[in-house]
Amino acid sequence: MKFCPKCGGVLMPTKKDGKTILKCRKCGYEEEMDNKAKKEYQIKESTKNEKVLTTSIVSEKEGRKRDEEEWEQEREEYYKEIGLELLRDEFEGNEENDED
Repeated sequence: MKFCPKCGGVLMPTKKDGKTILKCRKCGYEEEMDNKAKKEYQIKESTKNEKVLTTSIVSEKEGRKRDEEEWEQEREEYYKEIGLELLRDEFEGNEENDED
């Protein structure tokens, strides 16, 4: 692969007047394509008949269902955290008022 000496862009093979030249898409610089460049820009395709492994669905779309006991426990923990935070805020507020 060759790069443009002016701007550093990649020189791409292009047909012009029945000849293949290397042309920069950024600045338009053109250069004749020599034998070495022809080998470098030769298109090679290889197709392999490779198999793709797939997996089946492992779990349902909804995910794991929680039972009522788990939900109740989570609610209790949440309310406990909120209650402690409210008590902490109230206690800190009373200390500030006592200092005045």
